[in-house]
Amino acid sequence: MSRFLIPAPDEPGDWPAWRDRLEAWRRSCSLAGTKPAHEWVRRCFTAHKILLWDERFHDRRSGTWLVEDYVDAFEARFGSLDGVILWHAYPNLGFDRRNQFDFWRCMPGGLQGLADVTSRLHVRGIRVLLAYNPWDMETRREGRDDAACLADFVTQVDADGLYLDTLSSAGRDLSAALEDARPGIVLQSQAPVPPERLADHRMGWAESWDDSWAPGVFANRILDRHHMIHVVRRWMADHTPEIQLAWMNGVGMVVWENVFGSWNGWRDRDAVQWNLASQVLRRWSRHICEGTWTPLACMPAPGVFASSWELDGIRLWTLINRNRQPVSGVRLPVSTVAACDPVAGRQLAIKDHQVAIDIPAAGLGAVVEEAVDSDFLEGQANRHRQLDHARHEQSRLVPRARTLPGPPVSGQEPDGVACVTGGLHVRRTRFRLRECGMYESARAGESTGPVLPGLHSMVSLEFREDLSPFAIDRYSVTVAAYRRFAEETGYSPDAPGFFLEPGAGPHEPVTRVDPDDARAYASWLGRRLPTEAEWQRAAEDGLLGDDPVRVWNWTEPEMSDGRTRFCVVKGGSHHHCATSDWYADGGVHDAAFAAKYLLMWPGLDRCATIGFRTAVDLRAPDQTG
Repeated sequence: MSRFLIPAPDEPGDWPAWRDRLEAWRRSCSLAGTKPAHEWVRRCFTAHKILLWDERFHDRRSGTWLVEDYVDAFEARFGSLDGVILWHAYPNLGFDRRNQFDFWRCMPGGLQGLADVTSRLHVRGIRVLLAYNPWDMETRREGRDDAACLADFVTQVDADGLYLDTLSSAGRDLSAALEDARPGIVLQSQAPVPPERLADHRMGWAESWDDSWAPGVFANRILDRHHMIHVVRRWMADHTPEIQLAWMNGVGMVVWENVFGSWNGWRDRDAVQWNLASQVLRRWSRHICEGTWTPLACMPAPGVFASSWELDGIRLWTLINRNRQPVSGVRLPVSTVAACDPVAGRQLAIKDHQVAIDIPAAGLGAVVEEAVDSDFLEGQANRHRQLDHARHEQSRLVPRARTLPGPPVSGQEPDGVACVTGGLHVRRTRFRLRECGMYESARAGESTGPVLPGLHSMVSLEFREDLSPFAIDRYSVTVAAYRRFAEETGYSPDAPGFFLEPGAGPHEPVTRVDPDDARAYASWLGRRLPTEAEWQRAAEDGLLGDDPVRVWNWTEPEMSDGRTRFCVVKGGSHHHCATSDWYADGGVHDAAFAAKYLLMWPGLDRCATIGFRTAVDLRAPDQTG
């Protein structure tokens, strides 16, 4: 019984003995007494991982958090949202020395702004977990251990819990520090929680699992019915297997669509299916957590599996249809005078102590042996009808370039620039495959695991581009040049956080400027930022000099798919976090290498290792006037 997901026998005749073995194993496990579960944990069936860079969650123009609009849009598709994980640092963590705690501080409004986000989510009845990246050990150190920092942060932000990225459990020192700071705080692991740590880890993820034809059961759910598991497969297009597994185990789901900047939107059909399921699980959560659970109580039709949950003389049946065709007239025994189908939202006629229900292809079914109010059934019936026309296709988002006004064409060569004649350029670009994708979202096909196929491998692409003549700075813009611009124009960004490196020498490249700060300087000179293609062409022609301190350079265009904005940076820097593959790219690179940098708002986007060059269009030799 050491497997996280315990497979079930295919033959129904083997199920009673299988259940007996499960019960014997549960009784044999000597576990520390579990804490009484928070009511919200027992009912936290729909969880959601929010990338704080998401343009629907934060408006860069006004600098405001769009909490209510975001939640409204989510709940219109998926039903009630119970808990969220606020994700804040990866994949940009590691571009400079800022650590994961600095990323929290650099968010709009700082920690007070995040506390306001938490408060507004609490008003909606949504619990909030902060994310912790334990692999972040090479960036700036705080002068105190992570446990002390996290205890301070969850208190200031009024968080309900902590999500343990990459971990199966927290260290004892971290658990103790958090409990002292926030008694009753909830820990959620990404990897399966060891049985001996179920007492102080109330939630965990289920990402890596292989289910049997007859649905298996989660070992931790057998051991502790108050332990909430959230099933997730971030890269799948079809979430049917996850939904069915969660439904038969009485556990929750993670809805995760913006995967670190790669959009992997849920199909409408999956959203409707989970909305229907979570309504039932939430309403009968006491049955799920406290009732007598009989996994695989029967197989009422070929490919249809049923489990039951009984409490206070009332039985709830949960069913799944593994077939790719609908199944009609599925019969189940009942022992009451009233019964309904709480998924389809209809009352059931009882005949000879049996009821019959229809289950859609690859769908869900349920029977509860009690009378249920008409409002609940009508709501479910309305949702269930959406299955008839819900899209089976996955939503895709395509990044598009932000349109910017161009400077005038120059008829002469400015000082300090290199000129490029233009023409056809065959650009071969290399990048490291990361979960944020590159020019488009990362795709995993039908990968069932949490790891993107080919993750962290090098990828090469070829582009054929017709470039117009242009000139580009030989060196990155210096601190002295940028300060002269700021003094002469009075330039001061609307959001001044993390603006300009205070200790940089005058002849070093200016850094801690976001793309708009860089564009303002370029516009002052009647120029613009170079495109990625222009930057690479000039570098490959040997026209770009080495700065005294190597820094990445911003390039155009800025891209957005409507959820995530980003720029491509070129050149590399002397800074390099090498102790974890999860860190962003570092080190000095050749002209072909490119890295993706997510954009959110200036106080976070400004980076101590990213500067810029300017460029200008040149009039072709045959142009006149």
